[in-house]
Amino acid sequence: MRSIFLMGILLLLAACGGQKGKVRIRGAFDNLPQADLLLYSPDGGIGTIVDTLHIKKGKFDYRTAVDEEQHTYVIIYPNYMTLSFQAHSGADVKIKGDAFSLAQVKVEGADAILKDERGKSPAPVAIGKKLPKSKIVRHDGKHYLLLGFWADWKYGSNEIVGNAIRTTLREYSDSVRAFSYSLNLESKARNTISFTEDSTQCQTYCDHKGWKGELLVKYGIRNIPQMILVNPEGIVVAKGSDYRKDIYPTLKKINSAQIE
Repeated sequence: MRSIFLMGILLLLAACGGQKGKVRIRGAFDNLPQADLLLYSPDGGIGTIVDTLHIKKGKFDYRTAVDEEQHTYVIIYPNYMTLSFQAHSGADVKIKGDAFSLAQVKVEGADAILKDERGKSPAPVAIGKKLPKSKIVRHDGKHYLLLGFWADWKYGSNEIVGNAIRTTLREYSDSVRAFSYSLNLESKARNTISFTEDSTQCQTYCDHKGWKGELLVKYGIRNIPQMILVNPEGIVVAKGSDYRKDIYPTLKKINSAQIE
């Protein structure tokens, strides 16, 4: 009888919380009775690149084995909004929200919530204004400079910035240099984008401070991916998160003017 009682206690404790070596992610969404949400972990927190959270009757319960103390997790909603957080081994993360108000989702049990925006940062650098000087960014005053900001925990931002830099350095290698800034927090996370041989001139930087990084605060960066193009004089001539729409047209004009 005593052994049965002890076994019941152990089962109850396992059901109520997380276990060492595992992370539990569970929750409930109002107005979302059934759906599949993508779950992504840039540092191996789920064993695969992408997995699925199956929502049934508005609830889901996901468990995964982990081999390190802390991992980053990104939930991707059907409208491509994301919820990013960090959780340690043994964590029991509880998520509750309304499908009609995803920005107000509440999270309990996570070590940190990784926000997509900084509400208290200075005003973002503006087109036509000089980019604030920083020892982190090396600008030779002879070339245009494309700066790209990204993080593995912001799904897709690394590909957007990486493709933008690769395209720019392939097509405008004579007139443009590039700078890649990673907002990754983990010391073991990769901090550079995998560039091809024609992109070796790209500067890379990561201080593992995320949104608290000196450059993010100084430039007023509030979301990622984000790209800024400055001319040889250090004036911002283009900026935005969509390379083809926000950056590329200006590069084409610059190239045309130089040819003429």
